Amino acid sequence: MFRHLLPLFSPALLALMIFVAFPMVWVFRTSFNELAEGAYIVEAMTLENYTRFLGDPWYLVNTLWFSVRIAVVATAISVICAYPVALYIAKTSGLQRNILMAMTMAPLLIGLVTLVYGWIVIFRGGGLMNSLMLAVGIYDQPVRYMWDIKGVIILLVYIGTPYVVLSLLDSIERISPYLIEAARNVGATRWTTFWKVVFPLSAPGLYAGLVIVFSLNFAAFAVPLMIGDSNTQMIGLVIYREALLNNDLPFASALSVIMVSVNALIIVGMSALAGRLILNRLEAKR
Repeated sequence: MFRHLLPLFSPALLALMIFVAFPMVWVFRTSFNELAEGAYIVEAMTLENYTRFLGDPWYLVNTLWFSVRIAVVATAISVICAYPVALYIAKTSGLQRNILMAMTMAPLLIGLVTLVYGWIVIFRGGGLMNSLMLAVGIYDQPVRYMWDIKGVIILLVYIGTPYVVLSLLDSIERISPYLIEAARNVGATRWTTFWKVVFPLSAPGLYAGLVIVFSLNFAAFAVPLMIGDSNTQMIGLVIYREALLNNDLPFASALSVIMVSVNALIIVGMSALAGRLILNRLEAKR
């Protein structure tokens, strides 16, 4: 009997319960409480915090929908940037591969705050970004990246692209080179080979990268806080303001539950869509 209970006390499961499950249960319970005068939390079972957000079109458009749009745009750009890099790294070996992998993983090896401060130097009015664009003639005058959503998207893409590259690389390396060679032998162009062979077979890695990067972008907090405008309404930043600046923990907890729920629904939807696309391609090939 006790042998069946031993897996419940494994270190990994205990860590998951302590650092994930219990905090989520506490946040979920707190979301039903009320806030009294003086920033005191009153034990209750009310849906007021949820209706306050979900019943307000301003919150739905300017916070929830805005966060989804930014996450989708940044994730899509990350995928577009990641595919050529992953395809090129998959063809390399030895020292060249090690150097490229180190360069790809560099953003993940630097602390987020340090990384953001480095980009602040690049984004500022006379920084590297504007100086380079002015030198090559793309811009006629400096463009504002700091305290603007453009800077937020660029930094989210920079952070998210390595995750997509690593996810794609695992799938691309599993593709037999004979399949690509066979496609080229029958006259397929590089684009046709990629679209008909490489892309469908790398779909599992693409899906894994999409899930990771979209989740990170949707819940982004530090990047919009340090790069975005003071009125940036991404949901992670709104939760921070409600919890630490307004001391409204019940409302912040409700926003957290909504954020996790919407994120999960979108991921499930992406999973269903990806599965249907893959099945349709397989049936078409038959």
